[in-house]
Amino acid sequence: MAKNLVIYYSRTGENYWNGSIRTIPKGNTEIVAEFIQKAVGADLFQVETVKPYAADYYECISNPL
Repeated sequence: MAKNLVIYYSRTGENYWNGSIRTIPKGNTEIVAEFIQKAVGADLFQVETVKPYAADYYECISNPL
């Protein structure tokens, strides 16, 4: 049987959520990646950026890397 690997990038901290900006400890992509991991029995790998995104949500979306 083949081994599965789920690779994801997910932004935590300030995010747009349900019509407002909220600070979240776990990003949406991470939540979905964990769901897939459990469903298929995969390993999980989180991609991290070399240069971090701005912590402020509005700064992040107005000045992409």
